[in-house]
Amino acid sequence: MDDSVTNPPPTTLAAPTSSSPENLGKPPENTPQVIQATTSTPPAEVSIPPGQSTVAEIFSWMTKMIVAQIQLPKDVAELVAFWAISTWFQEGQTILPCLVITGPAHEATVLLRILKNLCRGAGLVAEFRRADLKDLNFNFHTVLISAPNLDNRAATLLGNMTNPGFVIVDQRSYLHCASSRAIYIGEDSSIKKIQHSIHINITRTAAEPPTAAEWLPSYISALPAHLEHYRNKNVELVRQSVFAPSGVASETAAVAKALGCCITGAPELQKKLVAHLKASEQQDRSQQAGTVEALVVEAALTISRQGREHAFTSEITNEANRLAELRGERPKLKPETVGRRLGKLGLRTHRLTLAGNGLTFDITTVDHIQTLAAMYVQEDLLPESENLHRSQPAENKDVDEVM
Repeated sequence: MDDSVTNPPPTTLAAPTSSSPENLGKPPENTPQVIQATTSTPPAEVSIPPGQSTVAEIFSWMTKMIVAQIQLPKDVAELVAFWAISTWFQEGQTILPCLVITGPAHEATVLLRILKNLCRGAGLVAEFRRADLKDLNFNFHTVLISAPNLDNRAATLLGNMTNPGFVIVDQRSYLHCASSRAIYIGEDSSIKKIQHSIHINITRTAAEPPTAAEWLPSYISALPAHLEHYRNKNVELVRQSVFAPSGVASETAAVAKALGCCITGAPELQKKLVAHLKASEQQDRSQQAGTVEALVVEAALTISRQGREHAFTSEITNEANRLAELRGERPKLKPETVGRRLGKLGLRTHRLTLAGNGLTFDITTVDHIQTLAAMYVQEDLLPESENLHRSQPAENKDVDEVM
């Protein structure tokens, strides 16, 4: 695919900040302002050559385009804009985060169509099939997928393909399939988490869609040239970026680094990105609080910190039920259920004695339990002495569904 943008679009873009003449096209440095499109009246316009627009201006224009077409909270729209910018720098990133969308099908389709105008070399695809990977990667830099019936196996494959350098073996051929992808997985999906993903949920609303803005077509036609110039000017800076986010769990930090290194010369925007991802991380954990997986992980974590060499599945079950009872839930779990959930979480039980199966707390197992706890267990649910920060930098914990 030709990396260049054919038929460069006009370069006239609406000022993203104040409409006063002295402020046109000059948002306060590092604090881009986003105007909600509430009417179809086109704002004052200013011509900015593509090579002279800043990332703050581009980010503001992209966010403005999103909220002009779909009902999304500002922070969600901004997170989508950050992800879209990253699609222009795929060759300079160590991971390629996957944007996962849930919510009503119509609104999700609208968002995918919006992304087609914001992302580099984007194509819309119905469903996701492994057999189509060769054709998809040959034709598109960014793949936008609608797959409401995605299964867990396909979700795992999508997660693996966020890692550049890994290949898929197909009929004695090696396919390099890593690329930026956004995927709609349904309205209320129970699909397992996709590795290195950002989850966007579109809330069903009775509100009318935004009124079509007269200025929108000029934005759509002008923005690619600005993004292409920004890419060409900064691709090497992105490759060499030393941006290192802090205050979030390890996987979220990897996603933040991948997106944040694409924002050059705007540290305040990078801080905003990390804040958005941290809030999303905390929301994901709170939604998982109380699930069987979270109870099982917390139970295994609690017992592993008692200095024991192993624990029977029945003991982990008793601890999980005790935790549920402390939170007002009726204890319901059985050892068979807990054993299956441990296996799905990557904690394989084995025969300990004639008395039954369980976990051996070797270094590898304990490390994996702590990694799971950072994803599932809310920090305030553990005693202070068991705070995960004492053993690793991850800072989140959760629990969520109940049998």
